[in-house]
Amino acid sequence: MSGPLRRYKRLTLERASVQPLPLTWTIVHPIDEASPLWGQTANQLARQQAEFLILIKAFDDTFFQTVHVRHSYRDEQVVWGARIVSAFEADARGEMVLDFKRLSDITPSQNPDTP
Repeated sequence: MSGPLRRYKRLTLERASVQPLPLTWTIVHPIDEASPLWGQTANQLARQQAEFLILIKAFDDTFFQTVHVRHSYRDEQVVWGARIVSAFEADARGEMVLDFKRLSDITPSQNPDTP
């Protein structure tokens, strides 16, 4: 039986791990000359039926268990020319406050030609 061929490429990250986990962690893959995404367009990703699989393994100190999370993003879910807005800010006392309403907020990036 032959079907569509899927090729997987591990993307390098700015940080391979974080110890301990900070308030939030945005996973970043720099899109430079070494990236398989370098020079790709939205149309090219759509033709290739690109999909980004995010696999995270962490350790929960409270329950003393390893936690696994998997999520998939298809090419049509890529937001081009945007970056994630920080959902944290310091209050009047200087303490960090999380605004849950901003967890998925984005803003235009410096380079609108890259995902």
